[in-house]
Amino acid sequence: MTYATTRCFDWRYLPIVLLLTVVAACAPSQGMDHATAGHGVTDAQAPFDQQFIDMMVPHHEGAVEMAKVAATRAERPEIKQLAEAIVRDQTREVGEMKGWRKAWYGSDQTPGWEKMPMLPEMKTPMGNMADDVRRLQAASPADRAFIDMMIPHHEAAVEAAQIAQQRAERAEIRQLAQGVIDAQTREIAQMKAWRKAWYGS
Repeated sequence: MTYATTRCFDWRYLPIVLLLTVVAACAPSQGMDHATAGHGVTDAQAPFDQQFIDMMVPHHEGAVEMAKVAATRAERPEIKQLAEAIVRDQTREVGEMKGWRKAWYGSDQTPGWEKMPMLPEMKTPMGNMADDVRRLQAASPADRAFIDMMIPHHEAAVEAAQIAQQRAERAEIRQLAQGVIDAQTREIAQMKAWRKAWYGS
């Protein structure tokens, strides 16, 4: 800043200039990696069990939305049966987790499934579930599209549940996490077998 500029500068605005500089420096980077694109992260200051609920509830809700589409659009009875089981089981687990959140943290409100947060430790890439639901509504064949979307969705849930097995404080969360690992690992294997049998890969 030259002497002439200094004379013209209104020093009363210096605090505002400094504040804007700090805000700009702290703004999040636009270069998000694939694993977190479209997603925030859970509140790292919250208890882990709350973080897990806030991630897993919308994750389950996204799976339920995809499964509802598959239950009506799928051609094969195996896919319809799996979709109906996902709707039934994960809706029940959502209810359990919301009940725990209300009892333990005073509110059952969690992020929406359209912009699901991630646990900070998670590495499994996740797409945008709202986009997945829209694509599934128009995809052909719907059975293969459902398999291709639900396998990585399940893989992310299994990863989150494995983290919960190590970090959760409450037995209810660890027990639910083990159920997620058991059920969704089994369903991943089944979907991969169907994909190979029906589509050759």
